[in-house]
Amino acid sequence: MVCVSHATLTDAKRLLISEAGGPSLTVATLGLNYPYRKLPLDEAAARLKLSGLDPATPFVLHVGSSLRRKNREGAVRMFARCKDKWNGRIIFVGDPVTVPMRALGQDLGVSDRMIEVRFPDNELLEALYNRATALLYPSRFEGFGWPVAEAQACGCPVICSNIGPLPEVGGEAALLHDVDDEEGFAADILRLTDAAERERWSEKSLRNAARFDPKEMIAQYLEIYRSLTPQL
Repeated sequence: MVCVSHATLTDAKRLLISEAGGPSLTVATLGLNYPYRKLPLDEAAARLKLSGLDPATPFVLHVGSSLRRKNREGAVRMFARCKDKWNGRIIFVGDPVTVPMRALGQDLGVSDRMIEVRFPDNELLEALYNRATALLYPSRFEGFGWPVAEAQACGCPVICSNIGPLPEVGGEAALLHDVDDEEGFAADILRLTDAAERERWSEKSLRNAARFDPKEMIAQYLEIYRSLTPQL
């Protein structure tokens, strides 16, 4: 059995292996299923403009569903901590913003700065990753964390929780925090509003994202298959 991360491998061992035994387990890192890349600034801006977004307005990005484990409410609170120091927006990609999330934004004075982009195609998502100040990803549980790898492939810095596979996926290029350290998340949002600081983390992100080349994944699976083939 092949697991997508060492965190998933640990869970699989806990759930599937007993004293009586269980399946053989190993890890193979996933490869990106779309060739996300760093775009020329004008190309990314043009894609946003075509979708009705203002490319001149800075923003942080959250990509995912409204499942509780995605901690979107936490992302709203983190963003709200920055509202008096940064005139940016937060864009939620994927599921619509829920009524409780909108109410929370209203209470915190940021509902007018919360933007929805529902289920974009890969080209628009690629442009969003390119133009975002950072990907804000404070999940409470993940099996892998696709948006972290996708964002880094576009040179987008990642601020994420330190749970499960996220440190493994983000590597040294991710800014990590305990999921409840909302002040720390907010501090890193503000930190990355500095262009030089964002560029430094962008370069780290691009280097780390090379690990998610589909060719690397294929090579790992071939090695696993060879190990299962009886030697003649």
